[in-house]
Amino acid sequence: MEAKHDADGVLGPKLFEEAEGLAEDLTAWRREFHQFPELAFEERITSSRVAKILSSIPGMQVTHGVEGAPTAVIGVLRGDIPGKALMLRADMDALALEEETGLPFASCMPGVMHACGHDGHIATLLGAAILLAGRAEELQHPVVVVFQPAEEGKGGAKTLVQAGILEEYRIGYALGLHFWPRLEYGALFSRRGPITAISDRFHLEIRGTGSHAATPHLGVDPIIIASHVLLAMQHLTSREISSKDSAVISVGQLEAGEAYNIIPERVHLWGTLRAFDGEIRNYLQKRLEGMVPDVARAFRGVGQVDYIRNYPQVLNDELLTASILEKSDIFFGKDAVHELDIPLLAGEDFAFYSLEVPSCFMLLGTGAEFGLHHPRYTLPEEILPLAAAWEAYLALTVEL
Repeated sequence: MEAKHDADGVLGPKLFEEAEGLAEDLTAWRREFHQFPELAFEERITSSRVAKILSSIPGMQVTHGVEGAPTAVIGVLRGDIPGKALMLRADMDALALEEETGLPFASCMPGVMHACGHDGHIATLLGAAILLAGRAEELQHPVVVVFQPAEEGKGGAKTLVQAGILEEYRIGYALGLHFWPRLEYGALFSRRGPITAISDRFHLEIRGTGSHAATPHLGVDPIIIASHVLLAMQHLTSREISSKDSAVISVGQLEAGEAYNIIPERVHLWGTLRAFDGEIRNYLQKRLEGMVPDVARAFRGVGQVDYIRNYPQVLNDELLTASILEKSDIFFGKDAVHELDIPLLAGEDFAFYSLEVPSCFMLLGTGAEFGLHHPRYTLPEEILPLAAAWEAYLALTVEL
C-alpha cells in the first residue's frame, strides 16, 4: 500500500473549492439531522434521508439495511473496479441527553441530542460522496461509504462486521473521521498504533431493606452502601494502579427510590471502565466484581456486578496511518498536522473494523468550547466543507 502523490498540491485546494460550493447543502443536512436525532438502532428518519440523498448521486449503488442493522446505509462508487475497496464511515446515532444549546434547529426529540458530532459526520460523508462521484473516473479502487448505526455504546460496527459487509463489499481498508472539540480548529490529529482506550460498561445493583426515613435503623440503606461503593471504586484507580498507567472508572447514572421520605430497597448504578492495557482492565474488572459484594456485605446489604466487555482499542495500521499523515501534510500543511503522543481514553466502535482490516481513525479539531456529550456541545458548520474535501482527497490519493 502506497500513497498516490499529489506533489504539486493542486488537488486539495480544488476539492475544497468544490466542497465550498456544497456548503449550503452540507449545513442544511447537518441541521436537519441535528433537529431529528435518534438513538442507537432507531435511526429510521436519519437513514431514510441518507438513503434518499445517496440515491440521487450519479453512479452510487445504495443498500438500505443489513442483517441485524436495518437502519444501516451503504453506498458504493465504482464497484466495477477489481480488487479491494476503501471504506469511509460515518456514525448516525445520537445520545440520550436533553439539549441546552438554544439553537433554532435544536433537537425536537425530548431527551435525545446529537452531542457527539454525528450529525456533522453524516453531512460530511454525503458531501465527500458527491465530490467523489464527480471524479469517479479518477478512482483507482472502489469506494464504500458506510452510514453506521449505534456507535454510542451499542456496537453498531460489530453488528455490521458480523453481517459480513467487509467481505460482501470487498472492503480492504477503513477510514474514520471524528470532529473533536477543544483541539485546534481545522487541524488533524492521529497516531500510529492504538488511538483509543479499551471501553467497558458495568451495571451495579445494591440491595438493602426498605424502611421509613424516620426509622433508618429498622432497614438497610442501599443509598449509603452505594456511596461507600462509589468511594471504593475511586480507590481502585488512585491507589491500586500505578500513576504511570491510565485507567478510569466513572459512574454516569444512578437510580434509587420513589419518595423523599422512604429508604428504598435497591439502588442501580451504571458506569464505564477505561484502560489502555488489557492486564490493567483484567485486574480492575476482577477487583470490581469482588469489591462491590464485599462492601455491600459489610453494611448488611447485597451487591451484584454485571460487567460487559464493550469496545476494544482502535488500532491504527502503521503503514496506512503513515501514508495518511504524509497526505495530510500536503492537504492541511505541516503546522496543522499532529501525531498524538498517547491514545485517547475515549471509546470508539470503529475498533471492530480495525481488528479486521488495516484502518486509520482521525480527529479534526473544531476548537469548540464544550466537550463531547455535553448538553451545550455544538459544531462550527464552516468546517464541514473542509472535512468533506479531506475525505474525498484520501479516497483519490491513497492507493491500496
